[in-house]
Amino acid sequence: MLRDSIIKIPLLLAICAATQAPPIFTQPKQKIAEIDVAKCWSYPLADEAAAELASDAGHVYAGSAGAKIETLSLDGKKMWATELGGEIRSNLLATDNGLYLVTATVSQPQKADENVLHGLSKETGITNWTAKLPPASQHFIGTFKDTLIVVSATGVVQAIDARSGTTRWKREIADGFTSKPAFSDNKVYIASTAKQLFEISLLSGEIESMRKLPNAITAIGKTPGGALIVGDDHGNLFSFGDSGANPSWSYKSGGEISAIFTVDDHLLVTSHDNFVYFLVSRNGGMAWKKRLSGRISQIATYLDRYALMSSFEDHGAVFADLSTGKTAGQIAFAANEDLRYNPVISNGLIIILTSEAVSAFRPGGCTDKKETALAAGG
Repeated sequence: MLRDSIIKIPLLLAICAATQAPPIFTQPKQKIAEIDVAKCWSYPLADEAAAELASDAGHVYAGSAGAKIETLSLDGKKMWATELGGEIRSNLLATDNGLYLVTATVSQPQKADENVLHGLSKETGITNWTAKLPPASQHFIGTFKDTLIVVSATGVVQAIDARSGTTRWKREIADGFTSKPAFSDNKVYIASTAKQLFEISLLSGEIESMRKLPNAITAIGKTPGGALIVGDDHGNLFSFGDSGANPSWSYKSGGEISAIFTVDDHLLVTSHDNFVYFLVSRNGGMAWKKRLSGRISQIATYLDRYALMSSFEDHGAVFADLSTGKTAGQIAFAANEDLRYNPVISNGLIIILTSEAVSAFRPGGCTDKKETALAAGG
């Protein structure tokens, strides 16, 4: 599944390839100040199946059952809603040109799903255009200039004009894809069910390179320095340079690698061993690791200073200070409430989608003055 949510040897055998990594920060150790997190607003959802979330500079978009999209302003007021029918099978993507998502409907029991890419107006929710896609359990939508890049789980990649919905190129790369793809400035990196890692040009769709790995690939990341980070279902993490089939370093966790985030010159990695790892991207050295009460379900970074994370066992989320991994604050949910999507950051707000509502939080309070102080290190 190419979900934006966290995707799916003992720990004592976890060995870092470079055990003498330099300290992450050189300044003297300071006591971690707790974050006072304020709830700024909450918008209740009628359907508990809500599972997609996106935002831009002015709006929050939540997707739920029936392919219903509800759009809110950043102060929590409802702007518009539309129901496309069927179910959502992609992430929501908001760009300057519109809001995009893929839906699937079944007209008859014996017929294949009809998968449709929708381009909606962000101001009204009216459909500007639609384009048919190959049937797939999941699609992932990315962007390249004024082009949408759609990666379908059935092994198809295509570029579609964001304004008109016309196809610019289409490639059938493999029998199927695993993991969420990773994008760089002009390339997309995709893992196949045959344990292959493809590097594809976003301009032409041509395959520029292919690597064969020994295990199923479950997560991909790209560092600002150009390294390709790959995680597999055996808990291995590899770093590949631009050339050569051999990794420059490897790291072994205690479970399947589920997600990889880059934070400056470090990697934030989650694993099915219930740990979050913070590694030096240059050599794989471990800065810290933090265990949650269960398998990590959702994670995001805030101001490149905190990691906000939740597990399937928690009814809430915790802030971990990226300099130490220590807990700096938390957001509590109701007893029957759980996090459904990675938190989204917009204009200093932390937008949370749970089984009950879309809510906005702000560390330090719900005013711009306090936000500015926090961003400055206050």
